[in-house]
Amino acid sequence: MKKEIVDWLNNIEKQDGIPPDFVIAFNLGLMESDQGFMMYFVGAFEYSEEDDDWACLEPPSKPYRYLRLPDKIQNESWETILDLCKNALTELENDGSLNTTLIKNAKAITTGFDDSELIKIR
Repeated sequence: MKKEIVDWLNNIEKQDGIPPDFVIAFNLGLMESDQGFMMYFVGAFEYSEEDDDWACLEPPSKPYRYLRLPDKIQNESWETILDLCKNALTELENDGSLNTTLIKNAKAITTGFDDSELIKIR
């Protein structure tokens, strides 16, 4: 799943370019849709460790900002999906792979399902 995430972020960069410096935080949100479990990408101009409301943004309107998670995990519980995504993103952060993507300058990177607590990756 790590390669899919990096490839997806690189595709977003090809489509949209590098975000401006005033976009300081990114949420790689998780959701369940008719197509299965998905990850989506949004950026924000503000960030607060104490209040997750910074990530309450409009969902992306561009289809390429959504990544359908791999088939092999689609039948897992949402808790397992969250754990797998958190682990994959943490490993990408720790090995420096996120520093080669459009979110390299982010002050904060989080993940989590809508209407739940966010997990800080950076």
